[in-house]
Amino acid sequence: MQTLQFEERLYPSVGMYLAYSLLTPMVALVAAPFGWALASTLGAITFVASLVLASVLSPLIVVDRVRLIAGKMSIPLEAIGEVVEVPTKDLRNELGPSLDARAQLLVRGDIKTAVKVEITDAHDRTPYLVISTRRSNELVSALRANKAKLGL
Repeated sequence: MQTLQFEERLYPSVGMYLAYSLLTPMVALVAAPFGWALASTLGAITFVASLVLASVLSPLIVVDRVRLIAGKMSIPLEAIGEVVEVPTKDLRNELGPSLDARAQLLVRGDIKTAVKVEITDAHDRTPYLVISTRRSNELVSALRANKAKLGL
C-alpha cells in the first residue's frame, strides 16, 4: 500500500484579505499630518505586511509517514484512532453542544468542513481533535492509508 502525503495551509478567505487591506487607509490617514509621502509609504508597507503575515502565519496541516501535524499539534499516527469527516450540517453541533471540553481544536470560522480525529493514547487526556480543512476527504484518506501502512 502506498503512503499518502497530505499538506494544506489554511489561508484566510478572500474576505479576510479584503478586511486586512482596510488597514492601508487607516494608517495613511493617521500618518497624513506628517506628510502625504510618509502616509502613502506607511500605507503601502502596512498593506504588504498584513497580507504577507496573514499568509505566512496561517496554520498548516501535514500528514507524513509517522505523524499528523495540525497547527502547533503533532500527533504520532500510532496514537490516532478513528478518523471521520464532519459534514457541514453537523459541524456547528460538533463544535457546540457535542464538544468535549478536553478536545483540541484547529478551527477556522470561514472553513465549513472539518475532520474529527480520535486520540487513542492512554497517556493523553485529549479524546479527539477537530481540524478545519477545505479538503476533508483527502485528509481522511491520507490518515487512513498511512495508518494502514504502519499496520495500525
